[in-house]
Amino acid sequence: MSAVAGRVSIAASETMSTVQSLIAELDDVLLRASRTQLMSILQRVTDLFVERSTTYSNDHVAVFDEVLGRLVGKAERPELIELSDRLAPVDNAPTNVVDRLARHDDIAISGPILLKSSAVKDQTLAAVAKEKSEKHLSMIAGREQIGEAVTDVLVDRCSAEVACKVTGNQGATLSELGFVKLINRAKDDKALASAIESRNDLPPELQPFLKLALA
Repeated sequence: MSAVAGRVSIAASETMSTVQSLIAELDDVLLRASRTQLMSILQRVTDLFVERSTTYSNDHVAVFDEVLGRLVGKAERPELIELSDRLAPVDNAPTNVVDRLARHDDIAISGPILLKSSAVKDQTLAAVAKEKSEKHLSMIAGREQIGEAVTDVLVDRCSAEVACKVTGNQGATLSELGFVKLINRAKDDKALASAIESRNDLPPELQPFLKLALA
């Protein structure tokens, strides 16, 4: 089974025909392998990617995306948690695998990606914010950087606690409409009003309305 991980490394540097051959071989292996063997392959391929991620081109990463994607489909909760933890800090982590992990209902699996991954797309974050639990929203609200398209969804759906969290996050970009909605909520939430006041990007035309909320 270790031969599969070795061939991933070779395929990452060779032609597309070699990649397709590898994928076909992997599919055949997955049909016959035991759970222990499958998890060993996942571990080896993940090691191979994470340890050398900075040296891989986009084409190389695409190979890992294909291979890991197939293995993720066979993995169980403990392996998915570990994979999420390991891929979350990797800037060029495979996008399809990251997307799949980010959308998982189990926050132990999706959480590391939602909180830390720079490889996860804003489109995915917005979709998760629209569909998933408050725990998912809280993880997204704690990200180092959050775009307007994502914060708009958070503001619409989140609890008072998460509203304060995203508002107090200086790396979160809030739209003018987002500020308006937060100020309206802040009329009954002094902690949120204080969080809004602490920001340096509140549009000047909205400042009088915030003062009313703080009064």
